[in-house]
Amino acid sequence: MALYHTHRPQTFDHLTDQAHIVITLTNQLINNKTAHAYLFSGPRGVGKTTTARILAKSLNCTHKKEGTANPCNTCNSCTEITNSRSIDVIEIDAASYTGVDNVRENIIDSAQFKPTMSRYKIFIIDEVHMLSTAAFNALLKTLEEPPKYIVFILATTDSQKLPATIISRCQRFGFHKVSDEEMTKHINNIAKIEQIKIDDEVVRRIVKKSEGCARDAVNLLDQLMAAGDAHITIDSASYILPTTQIELQMNFVEKLLKKQDRDALAQISDMVLQGMNLPHFTRELIEFMRVLMIARVDIELAQKEIDLSKEAGQKLKELVSISSQSEICTLIDITLRRNGEIKTSPLPQLPLEMLVVEWCIHDDTQKVLIQPQAAETKNTPIMSDSKDTQLESQLEIVQGANTRSIDQKTFESKWGDCLKEIEVQTPSLVFILKMAEFIQIENNVVQFSVPYDFHREKLMEKITKEKIELILSNLFGSIVLI
Repeated sequence: MALYHTHRPQTFDHLTDQAHIVITLTNQLINNKTAHAYLFSGPRGVGKTTTARILAKSLNCTHKKEGTANPCNTCNSCTEITNSRSIDVIEIDAASYTGVDNVRENIIDSAQFKPTMSRYKIFIIDEVHMLSTAAFNALLKTLEEPPKYIVFILATTDSQKLPATIISRCQRFGFHKVSDEEMTKHINNIAKIEQIKIDDEVVRRIVKKSEGCARDAVNLLDQLMAAGDAHITIDSASYILPTTQIELQMNFVEKLLKKQDRDALAQISDMVLQGMNLPHFTRELIEFMRVLMIARVDIELAQKEIDLSKEAGQKLKELVSISSQSEICTLIDITLRRNGEIKTSPLPQLPLEMLVVEWCIHDDTQKVLIQPQAAETKNTPIMSDSKDTQLESQLEIVQGANTRSIDQKTFESKWGDCLKEIEVQTPSLVFILKMAEFIQIENNVVQFSVPYDFHREKLMEKITKEKIELILSNLFGSIVLI
């Protein structure tokens, strides 16, 4: 039997880190003021169904002591509920039985008959948000005015999908993720019962990886114990609990922060060749950027959010030192937008590549040399971060030459040479221009169509526009505008 079945709590006292719910339910049971319908909502694996079963046992327990809430767990009713054999406690998986016919057959029709052996007939409906609209409508009347011997316990991981009419007829209890401190106690307690010695570092890794889900934590411990070791060390656990594959995200973010566009594009190319799931990579990339954003404020809080080895933790600190909060926020915004384009992109890697270029493009304009080649004029190379007036003066040099009209055929014949020259001087811009569609040239004004607003905005920036016009004008020996 799986470890989480063996150590599943059987009384309210053994529930992990849900004291706010335990106190309310035990007071209701002690004072005989229980409700006819409950709604347990919260993350997976934190005790919703377990609490529902304990409540069901307590309501039908025949040996429960006066003034107490916990079931005896020894009477026939408790034993049958524990073993899922009770005919008066009906558990329904709404994810499998979503239709109205199943609700009528398993709930509405059954509710007309009194319990066979117990005080209450109890319906535990798991993942209740999966029911269809028609099923909810059919359930509503019975839920609103059930017979006195009926109790409903609804459990869901997504209460927002429940109709307000259903929620309003239930007492609602919100379960939360188990805290790291309580989870640590829980794992150590199970290890002690199982007579297993486990290193503190291993427990810490289990707690991090479980992300507040008690069931996941116990399952991880079960996998570690399957090796048969009486003492679980960090070395032996590393095969079952490998560090999250965060290195890819870290390396990619480092390249972005250092504006290493060539290396970042090369990494994307390598991931494509390896057959990596790019949508999954991008989601994890966003998650890591969030951690990095938090780390800029509180490094300890960030390290609680993600399972990192000591080396990865040091790397996180290095990334914090070379980034600013505004950079990270902007990078997250761009990545979120590009992530939404992956599904519709003809090439799944294209939005990621555009992310790299979009982020690094302004840095390229600070590095690239513009080298005008006007006839009969010897020009000194000008850095691209120079003042606008310097670019304008270069255009004036071209304008001073003989101006001649350029027709569409001439322009198209030399467009390839234009792209080569632009690629030499401004690699990031040629990426955009290669995606552009040439429309026409009239009166030496070139018209393009680009697929994205960002591309249009970038090309029409004053300094960028003048750079391209200067390169085109030099090549054609006549003023060309875009």
